[in-house]
Amino acid sequence: MRKLHFTASVFLLFVFSAKAQSLTIDSSYKLAENNYPLIKQYDLIEKTKEYNISNANKAYLPQVSITAIEGYVFGDFPSMGSGSDSKFKFIGIGQVNQTIWDGGATKTQKKILESSTKVKKTNIDVSLRELRSRVNQLYFGILLIDEQLKQLAVQNGILNNNIDKVKKLNENGYSYKMDVDEIQVEQLKLKQQQKDFIFTRKGYIKMLSYLINTKIDDQTKFEKPITADPSPDATIKRPELLLYQNQRDLADVNAEMHKVNLMPKIGVLGAGIMLAPGMSLGNTTISTLGVVGLNASWNINALYKNGNEKELTKLEKDKINVQEQTFLFNTNLQIDQKTADIDRQKEILKDDDAIIALRANIQKGYQLKYDNGAGPLVDLLNAIENEKDAHTQKALHEIQLLMSMYDYQTIIGN
Repeated sequence: MRKLHFTASVFLLFVFSAKAQSLTIDSSYKLAENNYPLIKQYDLIEKTKEYNISNANKAYLPQVSITAIEGYVFGDFPSMGSGSDSKFKFIGIGQVNQTIWDGGATKTQKKILESSTKVKKTNIDVSLRELRSRVNQLYFGILLIDEQLKQLAVQNGILNNNIDKVKKLNENGYSYKMDVDEIQVEQLKLKQQQKDFIFTRKGYIKMLSYLINTKIDDQTKFEKPITADPSPDATIKRPELLLYQNQRDLADVNAEMHKVNLMPKIGVLGAGIMLAPGMSLGNTTISTLGVVGLNASWNINALYKNGNEKELTKLEKDKINVQEQTFLFNTNLQIDQKTADIDRQKEILKDDDAIIALRANIQKGYQLKYDNGAGPLVDLLNAIENEKDAHTQKALHEIQLLMSMYDYQTIIGN
């Protein structure tokens, strides 16, 4: 699955580089996830699991141990066959154990490794999901700045038209020099705002570029996303829910190991002993001894702790259930808050077009008054500023609504 994600990321990067002027919010999500260093842990976790399972499978291989002792023998000891009375002897002990049945320990150990791997991977999924909030803030921040820059350009165009008129009137003695100065002051203020937005945008672009590991410049077009209205019966699909389930599964397989510890272990035993020099027992001289047979072991210590282990497993699962319930409570609370924000923003947005239309009419009225010499320039400048603010507010409300909708999708896990 991760290879598929990587391939998708490479494809997105290729398409983005080929066009070099367009970026979407969804492609930003994918690129950010595949660029995040934490994603490298997927392969590391999988390889670790494979090695551990390989080690677990080796439990059924013959276990060989060899012990060599060169030492001084205390006490009475049979005489040596060679007639030597030396108390220094070499003793070699070799033992071979072959497990026939380990009570299910190997099988359970592999299940624990599988469940533990799932928990670790899901933890990474949870962390990667948090990247979406960062992408949202930067991406929609850039969209909002772009809308504000458009409105500044429109307002600057209106001021340019007026300053040309005022200069001509001033040249003909029909207006004051201060009228020209007033418009130039407004243009300088617009220029300051424009610089502020441009530098802020550059900062956002730099951070987003670093986050998705893709070159973005001032010419890049950021596509405005389209999303559907929140569904009142939307299902939460967050990776946290899978994490809690995987943690419960891990607790269950750990409990299986407690049962395994109650089982006896059966195997085949082979042992050999060599003494040098050998020892004489009557008419027979023995220097080697071998033993072959079945061995069975049963450690009953686990019986004493069995009841406590069951209670500990139950407590562990209860703790996970509480964590899940807390997560769902907080998530549903976030969903309700975000849904209320979306409804509020929609209602506010409904009036923006009407406000813009009225502000445009007011601006035209003051423009006509000023052109006819019936009104001061300051009234016209205020009207232009108010119309610009109306457009800016609408753009702000639109981007806020879009961001809220995408935040909603992030909260439920889509």
